[in-house]
Amino acid sequence: MQWHEGYVADIDHVATFFPEQSPAQLSFACLLNGCEPPSPERHFRYLELGSGQGLTANILAAANPQADFYAVDFNPAHIAGSRQLAEAAGLQNIRFLEASFADLADSLTALPPLDFITMHGVYSWVSAENRHCIMRLVERYLKPGGVVYLSYNAMPGWAPSLPLQRLLLEHASRSPGSMQAQIDKARSLVRALTEIQGGYFTRTTSANLQAHLRLAMEQDAGGAPELVHEYLSQGWQPLYHIDVARAAAQAKLEYVGSADLSWAFPALYMNAQQRDLLQQIEDSALRETVNDYVKNTCFRKDIYVRGKRPLSDRQQEQWFDRIGLALTVLRETVSLKMGFPLHAHQPDAEIYGAMLDALAPGPKSLAQLRQLRCLQDRSLADIASLAALLVDTGQAAPYFLQSATQDRRPALCLNQAIAQLDSGYRVFASPLLGSGVATPLFQRLVYNSLADPHTATMSSTDLASRVLRRVESQHVPILLDERELVSAEEKRREVQETVKAILTRRRPFWKHLLMLPDAAQVGAH
Repeated sequence: MQWHEGYVADIDHVATFFPEQSPAQLSFACLLNGCEPPSPERHFRYLELGSGQGLTANILAAANPQADFYAVDFNPAHIAGSRQLAEAAGLQNIRFLEASFADLADSLTALPPLDFITMHGVYSWVSAENRHCIMRLVERYLKPGGVVYLSYNAMPGWAPSLPLQRLLLEHASRSPGSMQAQIDKARSLVRALTEIQGGYFTRTTSANLQAHLRLAMEQDAGGAPELVHEYLSQGWQPLYHIDVARAAAQAKLEYVGSADLSWAFPALYMNAQQRDLLQQIEDSALRETVNDYVKNTCFRKDIYVRGKRPLSDRQQEQWFDRIGLALTVLRETVSLKMGFPLHAHQPDAEIYGAMLDALAPGPKSLAQLRQLRCLQDRSLADIASLAALLVDTGQAAPYFLQSATQDRRPALCLNQAIAQLDSGYRVFASPLLGSGVATPLFQRLVYNSLADPHTATMSSTDLASRVLRRVESQHVPILLDERELVSAEEKRREVQETVKAILTRRRPFWKHLLMLPDAAQVGAH
């Protein structure tokens, strides 16, 4: 058997961070669904399966120095790159292991008891044998009360697109040459079938198919490896929730809810008749599967617990009393157009406006938000539900209040290592959130100077000159209103304005999230 076992291995994954894998957000999701999670406030052990280039694992390890992290991938190039980033940051609490799921399941590669096991973009992309190995290793290593997160392509949403994936896979596998050449030839066939008005393409009106078709035809394999991994893995198979739940039950796992936090609120997606029908289905796995038929789900982010412990209302309030909320974008960029199907349940602009105004100066505990006039009659669980929609749209993040005392040095070191690399890493670690925050190129370059005690007090003009030199050395175009700037004066002026804006608006934001050294640390140098 080949070492990649049917999974595409000759094109590296894009280094992407997934905040739903963070222990704080997984615990918050459990609480929203009335289940007690492991506490990320104290020491815990965390495993990521199929860690790719290791960005998510490295970010989480740096942002949670109180914990031990393990990350596993079978691709040696992924492991080498992941270790290189961890070593550049001096992280001491993470181990990257080159191993197969079978090795772990059979204890050929040993792990300690674990509190969290996560995998993103793995479970429905590997063979049935490997899925069985995943559940065996979960049964072997996950502690009672531990959490498992797994995402997968789901049925019935993928049903109209199955013929498209099969066509791309079969045509590419029969074409000689590189992976790029194979996917190009497969696309040519799809394009030809479209032009001659092949019945599958003209008579299938599924919105999901149209979205998958655009992905398949518009992105190139070299620039978007996820396309190749999505369509060209031999083990690829969309799954029904009920089948995943059955397999999980063999490892003593019970379904808790979705890492898509808004799924905890069915009124956002379903009308009263649909909700009533679901409530009539007693079996929970069948009910959740029928839920997918109602929503035509094509991707799931399931959370399971080994030994599910329901919370009383009082216990849930006590947990929420330990949690805060922080914006992960600037206040003025927050959008309340959250795109839920039922417009009758769109967010209350007055309540959210008050919450956002309170969060703009810095993170707040849920208890502090309850002091707002419009929220004084709400429970902490109600406020957590309001917060969940901001989190689900990537505009905020939950955090545990104790994180405010967290050692920020590992995160600072990782962020500086990322800022100094000419790489596609676009996220920094936040010790407050125990997670990551999206950070575009210009912000990363400015941050690098602010985090360095020797340049932290540099003037904005000098800092802009330094940033411009880095940008030009990386041959990155400087754009203004989608127009590439050519003259040196235009470039200098635009970079200066951008740097000033980052210093004025983004630097306080980073300070609130504990992403910069405090005054004592800077002064010590």
